[in-house]
Amino acid sequence: MAKNINQDYFKQLPYIDLETKNIEVLDYSKINEYFKEGYFIFKNAKGEINYAVSNFDIIKKKCLCAQNLHRITTDNLYAILERSFSTKNTDIAINYLEHKFPGASAKNIDYKKIISGFAIIFFLLCIFFINIFNLLNNFVYIAQNVLKGLLFIRGITSDQKSLINEINDDMPIYSVLIPLYKEERKIVAILKAMKNLNYPKDKLDIKLIIEDDDILTMRAIKVNKLPSYIHVIKVPYSLPRTKPKALNYAMTYVRGQYVVIYDAEDVPDPDQLLKALYAFNRLPEKYACVQAKLNFYNAKTNLLTKFFSIEYSLWFDYLLKGLSIMNLPVTLGGTSNHFKVDKLREIGYWDAYNVTEDADLGIRLYLNGYKVHLINSITMEEAPTDIPIWIAQRARWIKGFIQTIFVFMKTKKDYKKFNIFKILTVYIFVGLSTYSFFCLPWLLLVLMFDLPPYIYYLWLINSIFSFSYMYMIAYFILTKDRSIWQLSILEWLALILWPFYFLLHTISSYRAVWEIIKSPFEWNKTPHGEEDKLN
Repeated sequence: MAKNINQDYFKQLPYIDLETKNIEVLDYSKINEYFKEGYFIFKNAKGEINYAVSNFDIIKKKCLCAQNLHRITTDNLYAILERSFSTKNTDIAINYLEHKFPGASAKNIDYKKIISGFAIIFFLLCIFFINIFNLLNNFVYIAQNVLKGLLFIRGITSDQKSLINEINDDMPIYSVLIPLYKEERKIVAILKAMKNLNYPKDKLDIKLIIEDDDILTMRAIKVNKLPSYIHVIKVPYSLPRTKPKALNYAMTYVRGQYVVIYDAEDVPDPDQLLKALYAFNRLPEKYACVQAKLNFYNAKTNLLTKFFSIEYSLWFDYLLKGLSIMNLPVTLGGTSNHFKVDKLREIGYWDAYNVTEDADLGIRLYLNGYKVHLINSITMEEAPTDIPIWIAQRARWIKGFIQTIFVFMKTKKDYKKFNIFKILTVYIFVGLSTYSFFCLPWLLLVLMFDLPPYIYYLWLINSIFSFSYMYMIAYFILTKDRSIWQLSILEWLALILWPFYFLLHTISSYRAVWEIIKSPFEWNKTPHGEEDKLN
């Protein structure tokens, strides 16, 4: 038995590696345990059951017999497991949510049918019922502004400092998922950002997730000597080719109790994992996710990046915080969200078919009784610096919001405790905000017709309210820590032109509608690669 096996005997065990023939790894259901504990069970050419072990401790823990033991390095163990179960794991990555919650995936929506029906109703109202059209749409804008105003005020009045967990020997393993695709120019930067994380390196479990045909990114990784806490995972080609599918594929291999998502260009606060852990340790069990703030290190590049930075400040510093404080569904950011792994698995991971997987996951967390907490920690990202790239990225986000609201409309009846106020919040925050971008040109166009005076007065009041609200927010964000006279020329321009930034959202919304009809699951890749801002 194991008690007769010592370290010297362990070193003399027969060795297996990637070149060893006729190895059939058994029991896919144990794959996460295999990764966490460093062993696997396999059958040899004679049909005999054997154990491959990467460390002496697993022999004692599992009380294994000496007779059928083989030694293997950690790298070879990982590689053999990935090779053995890649097909099964790909299927799980694509279909796990559908298996767990039938109907909850965006792939089950008939987008052409729904969009066609919406278009018919929209244009019938626009052409034949102009007064009703104007009334309804003015109330849509009023509802959005009132809700966002309430969230903004709630976010302002609830600012708090996030404290940090002290580092000790009992720190849990923390997994970090970094999906990469055509990111060869950002490898050095993200490796440096991960090195700078203030967390015990022996408790870090970082996964670089690469598409297996992304040759340039793989080459860029290979020229760097990776520390032992970084593991490269190659995702086999399959459709849909999306970030959430890649994340699902990697979840099989995570070893941590907690997991966080970072993008290739991310520069997280070095203490972010400690702040998230502190929050998890002190929040009630129902808090399954902690979201950090996002903003841009290239916000001063041009007017577009400054607009984007103001928008992100509004979104992460106030609106999402307001949603969390008011116990409403939180649409997560696409990065720097930290999860309890067991809760993430319970709700079905990410939807491989939703191109804004963060919003969908935030709603699904809430539907399953879990909450999100915002921490005062920031991750700096790279904003698109030209309009076509920005529009492509925003069209994907809007397309994902459309997917999310359609799935919500279909599945909300399955959740008995979701009250009417929370349902309306999702419709307003996710559905109507997307609709309003699309609707804006038509709302302006019909004003050229002969309409009753009350329509014009309502439109005028709504416009004054909307512009006042937008300018107030931009002014507050830009002058939060200084006077208005200290603003740069770029910031003055951003403040003056701020409402017109949302015309780009309207252009993006039309592209999103076209894409959701033509290719609903296609992922618009945002290129990165400005100069490395890490110092």
